[in-house]
Amino acid sequence: MIKLSRRNWNNVLIFAVLILMFALYGIPQRLQQRAATEHRLIPADSQLLMVGYATQRLVKAGPEWQLQPAGSAKVDATQLALAWQHSQLLLAETAPMQSRVPVAQASVQLVGANAPIIWLLYPDDKQYLLQQAGQSQFYQLSVVQAMQLFLLE
Repeated sequence: MIKLSRRNWNNVLIFAVLILMFALYGIPQRLQQRAATEHRLIPADSQLLMVGYATQRLVKAGPEWQLQPAGSAKVDATQLALAWQHSQLLLAETAPMQSRVPVAQASVQLVGANAPIIWLLYPDDKQYLLQQAGQSQFYQLSVVQAMQLFLLE
């Protein structure tokens, strides 16, 4: 057995407790921060209230979602709301261009938020680029995702 004085054993115990605290608290925090780098259309802890398009709005009327004014019957309002709430975004590596013109825009209102989140959709080579208004980062959207989220025909 190691022969240490009482003071040295106290120091060993203090360091062991510190290491244990770091292992139980610090490591899960680091893992959570790494997992938090996922990008979503709306924050995971937010609730969607309304999505406004150029000619239509997706609104929550009681427990159900509705498109107002009622557009084509092939759009399921509940599925559209779920797509807005749970879609994950992939970062796009593009050079900023001043001449980009959006083909669609969506204004997303969240419960408890004062200002809406504005998403701009830009065409790109065989896909679409998505940008939050006021931000410089672009995200990739497939043609199917863009058509579903922005009601493109």
